[in-house]
Amino acid sequence: MSQSKSENEIVRVEALDFSYAGREVLRGIDFSARAGEVIGLCGPNGAGKSTLLRLILGLLHPRAGRVLLGGDAVTSLPRREIARRAALLMQDSPLDVPLPAREVVALGRLPHLRRFETERATDRAAIDAAMDLTDTRAFADRPVTELSGGERHRVQLARALAQETPLLLLDEPTASFDVAHQLQALRVVRAAAAGGRSVLVAMHDLSLAARSCDRILLLGDGRLQADGAPVEVMTEENLARFFRVRARIDVGADGLLTVVPLAPLDQPGTGAPASPGGAP
Repeated sequence: MSQSKSENEIVRVEALDFSYAGREVLRGIDFSARAGEVIGLCGPNGAGKSTLLRLILGLLHPRAGRVLLGGDAVTSLPRREIARRAALLMQDSPLDVPLPAREVVALGRLPHLRRFETERATDRAAIDAAMDLTDTRAFADRPVTELSGGERHRVQLARALAQETPLLLLDEPTASFDVAHQLQALRVVRAAAAGGRSVLVAMHDLSLAARSCDRILLLGDGRLQADGAPVEVMTEENLARFFRVRARIDVGADGLLTVVPLAPLDQPGTGAPASPGGAP
């Protein structure tokens, strides 16, 4: 690895294995992410995408292998230091306490504050900027328990942005969003990478992933099956093998991909493979 690549490397995952109650979930996962990259984490349900995000943040412990954050093993870092290096947005982040939306976003600043220290001007600026980017300022004073699912998710995205970490780990950041806010969230993700962050984002929408990510990591059968540019990873063969769907890949004049699902490859109720050449 060149010196410049090493300096820009935000996270490295080495030979990572993980099991739940003896059931192997991930095996031999190897990749790194550098500043300025948006990396899509894709795979069928149960492929281990959310598990991998939790392992990177040190919330789960691997059976083998390691995760390096900023060159340090995540297992060697205290929680506060991890929170200064990586922010996590989970798809199922609970928001059951009726805190005002702004106070939820402000939680992202806690790793940067000493005990009993109050918000500084830099903290307020980070909170306001994150809420502006996610279009959440309009309900800053409303309890999050009164917000819609999409609004709550945008508040959590703002909280992750306000944390101002080199690494953003996002699990379905466009979940529950309408179309306009999906596009807005993806612009925010791209802007975060342009500002020098590394973004690892788990996504089910393959077209959105292909159009918004620099690289795609494809998880399947517990392994990292592919790592490359969207045009290299989002192939009809990979979609058939790992997602069990017949699909068409359209490439626009701008070079961006659209994944068009046509038919499942398993006939409902039989478990028998459908003909890949059959009618949708």
